[in-house]
Amino acid sequence: MIVLLLPLVAAILFSERAGWLYPAEYEAYDSVRVYSFVLTSDSKPTAKCERFKALSAAGDVYLYILRDSARVMPARGDTVIARTRIQRPKAIGDFDYGKYLLRNGIVGTAFVGKKYQIHESRVRSKELLQKRLYQLLTAAGLSGDELATTGAMTLGYKEDLDPALRHHFQASGAAHVLAVSGLHTGIIYALLLGLLTLGGRFRPMHENRFGRWTISLIIIGVMWFYAWLTGMTPSVVRAVLMVTIFEVGRMAYRQAISLNTIAAAAVLILLVRPLDLFSVSFQLSFAATASIVLCMPLFRRDIIMRLQRNFFGKIVYYFLGIIIVSLAAQIGTLPITMHTFGQFSTYFLLTNLIVLPIASFLVPCGLASVALGGSGLGLIVGKITWVLAWAMNHAVGWIESLPVSTIPVTIGLGMVIVYYALVIILIIVNS
Repeated sequence: MIVLLLPLVAAILFSERAGWLYPAEYEAYDSVRVYSFVLTSDSKPTAKCERFKALSAAGDVYLYILRDSARVMPARGDTVIARTRIQRPKAIGDFDYGKYLLRNGIVGTAFVGKKYQIHESRVRSKELLQKRLYQLLTAAGLSGDELATTGAMTLGYKEDLDPALRHHFQASGAAHVLAVSGLHTGIIYALLLGLLTLGGRFRPMHENRFGRWTISLIIIGVMWFYAWLTGMTPSVVRAVLMVTIFEVGRMAYRQAISLNTIAAAAVLILLVRPLDLFSVSFQLSFAATASIVLCMPLFRRDIIMRLQRNFFGKIVYYFLGIIIVSLAAQIGTLPITMHTFGQFSTYFLLTNLIVLPIASFLVPCGLASVALGGSGLGLIVGKITWVLAWAMNHAVGWIESLPVSTIPVTIGLGMVIVYYALVIILIIVNS
């Protein structure tokens, strides 16, 4: 499977260079005409405008609407009718902004002043459901930054996240916790498996084919629904695909997660969405997962496994496991973060030691708050969820305020290739 991944990546790179992956040239680029824009995202404030992602005749565009205090701004799902032009993305200095937008499926930008009409209001089922579930968190007693953090971690709803709070998570090295990814799907998978097997007491996986298939199909269905609800981002699709492959393996009495499983997930994603290859989320997600699978056998020795023999040893093993996984993931993602973001989070180990245990409780408590809503029990669980979210927000804020929390460092693509070559050689030598 890994061998199949390499020519697929090469073909995508060649197609991207040739421009074959991008939409066909739109004949009405830069010409003024009346367009119908269906707003597919909530607004993002800029200096004088509100920016929306919108579906038009040319494809997905960024629509900038001039802020006007005299009228209510349109919302996600509305159809905006306006006379404007769709401009092709252009480079900004040395940064090829046009290619960046095209890689993210945006074919152009358009500006709308005060003269536009809201023709009708439509809300897609996913966004409506996501909003209603988010309101259940409010009914459970959550508010402010704690509500925004819980909504982002459990439902993938990030519209209410304060930019300063986002910066705290990014600077402290906890951005992966805020975005729904393998961590969150892993927690939900563990909860589902525990509920369906009664905490491990009921084991149809090893007893009969019907029970094994039933539980696996339920898990696969719930996980894909969760991926759809949270936006089908590359990281969550990768995680759910791996869960799916793993569960299919359980049906066939094969349970190992290997590089072939990771490569199979990557191949399937790239066959459907080839431009995800250029998504930083895709790159970080697969780099971290592959690094963990490759590096964990090097870290886990007999002396570490012996720690599980008593209660104190299990606690030490738990936190030592967080350190090992954090180091393994950092080895895989370090060159990408330095090449893309130009910075290194120095306290990533401290961040994970504090944040990951909180997240392990926050995600299930957040989901329980959604399920229970404003009921009496829901308000109690909501209070616990609020405390956990408060602790997480203040922890990342404190870590970000520490001296030299980030180090500005940028490396070129050549150094990224050299780095990964050296890491692969070291792994081969020590395996």
